Order: sequence, then C-alpha cells, then structure tokens
Amino acid sequence: MQRRAEELDPLAHRLDVATTLLRAGRYEEAANQTLRALEFEPGYHRAHATLGWAYLKQGREEDGIAEIERAVGLAPGDTQWLAQLGEALALVGRVDEARVVLGQLEALAATGFVTPYHLAFVHTGLGEHERALDLLERAFDERSGAIYAIRGSFLFAPLRAHPRFRALLARMNLA
Repeated sequence: MQRRAEELDPLAHRLDVATTLLRAGRYEEAANQTLRALEFEPGYHRAHATLGWAYLKQGREEDGIAEIERAVGLAPGDTQWLAQLGEALALVGRVDEARVVLGQLEALAATGFVTPYHLAFVHTGLGEHERALDLLERAFDERSGAIYAIRGSFLFAPLRAHPRFRALLARMNLA
C-alpha cells in the first residue's frame, strides 16, 4: 500500500517506504530509498536519521552516527533526534557520549517538556530496560510521544521479549 501511495505522490511517501523497509530488516533498500528522498530534500532531518539507522543496521557505525548527528543539527529543538543519537551512541559502545546526551535531555526536561518516550530511547540503548519500560509506561499513561508505534519500532526491539513490554502492548490493545 505504501508503494502505491509513493507512486501517486512520490515526495510525500518516499520516506514512509524507507522506514517500513528499515523495520522489515531490509537495510540496504531502506538506505537507497532514503538517499533518493534526500535528492529531493537534502536538509530533511527525518531522512538523515532514517539513513543513519539504515547505515547502523548495516554495521556502518561511523556513517550512521554522522547521519543522526546531521539530523540533530538540522532540527536542534527536536528531542527525538537527540534521543535517537543517544541510543545509537550507546549501541555502538560510546556509552559516555550517550550519557552526555541523556544528561542534555534531562536538562531540557527540567525546564520544558520532553516526552518520556524519547528518554526511553537512550535507556534502551544503554541496556537499562527497566528504566526504559518505566518511561514507556509513563508515555502511555500521559498519551505522550509516538507510543502507538512501539510494537513495530526497531528502536525498542531489545525490549520485545520483556514481560512488561508485552503487558504494555496488551494494555494498548496491540498484543
């Protein structure tokens, strides 16, 4: 269905197809689709983040981190990309840098709103699954962030087997 939507409106749906490919584990195709999207809009922060994850999933750590950093730079007020950068840094073993990002997010949360959904990214990457689940449950209770997308999100894949994650999906009628 997304391919058909892309045929009808190529610019609007190209990145949705790339994200679906990424979620399906088709990382090279996701990267290629995202690169085509970036030809039309080189400064699109979501495209750079998507490309970053496609690269990371292919084992291209430096390229992946660089693309997510680019997304952060293009949308400096968007905590989603900063949180994803924190998760990515943790996953590639750059834990100290991930903790710096977490500190930045917590500082932002002290003076304004940061969805617990975004904070859960970093804790997931750090392997702090109980804390990540606390935050996801809070996000659900507050109807905050893109909580509806956790079931298929590769960002929360390490949590999928956890009983609390499955219970949260059941609470959301997604089990």
